[in-house]
Amino acid sequence: MAENRIAWHLWRHVQTQLRTTFSGVVGLDYTAVFLVARVLGITMDEAILTKLHALEAILIEEVNMHGHERDIRSD
Repeated sequence: MAENRIAWHLWRHVQTQLRTTFSGVVGLDYTAVFLVARVLGITMDEAILTKLHALEAILIEEVNMHGHERDIRSD
């Protein structure tokens, strides 16, 4: 959708800026997100932040779920 284009553009540049622990992915490094947004000329507003949070939640769920399945299968 056209209204998601800017958020998707930013997401493509920041999806590797993740904070992790021994338990898995915990979320985006928002310091890095804001810096990348500035470089791309994107104004971080509530709409962009909300869309990134939605994408982040999906990524965290998928990565952690599949990582857990991999750990179970290796036992």
